[in-house]
Amino acid sequence: MAHCRPGPRPARPADRPTPARTPVAPGEITPFDRALITRLAHDGRASYQALAGDLGVSLNTAKRRTEHLTRRGLLRFRCDFARPLGGWPVSVTLWARVPPADLPEIGPALMRLPETRNCAAVSGPHNLILQASLHSVSDVLRLETQLASAHPSLDIVDRVITLRQDKLLGRLLDPHGRSVGIVPPDLWAEPAM
Repeated sequence: MAHCRPGPRPARPADRPTPARTPVAPGEITPFDRALITRLAHDGRASYQALAGDLGVSLNTAKRRTEHLTRRGLLRFRCDFARPLGGWPVSVTLWARVPPADLPEIGPALMRLPETRNCAAVSGPHNLILQASLHSVSDVLRLETQLASAHPSLDIVDRVITLRQDKLLGRLLDPHGRSVGIVPPDLWAEPAM
């Protein structure tokens, strides 16, 4: 039980953010939270022990802050796979027009489709975006036909078919869809003009 021995604690490197010791406002993201989120962007499967070691804090602090951000909905974990190797090599993004009154019914129905990767109501004349993974290019027509039949008020106004993705969710991908690198998002940087 080396961690229980009395004696001086190792010094914390100056470049590592420290967790907040003072009360934090409910909506505030601390510099430590930012460092934690950035570290998890590199490896969302990192153990609390690894996070603690990398960030220079106790295991309990790493666990507590991760759970706090997760409870607040500021941090979510997502599992993905090499889509081409899993039989889903084609991606399509559909922009649609849906009467606003129909969005509460159509949106959740589209979310339940096995092909759906993302579905969102947005502002503007094309107020619904659907992103789907498909087995082949011919599946695009099948999907559109299925949507038109099930939801007559949904009007697909544009589409983009993607045959290969070089980057997805901050991951650089090889031709088979496997992660070969990372481009972590800098959520706190000012937008480039």
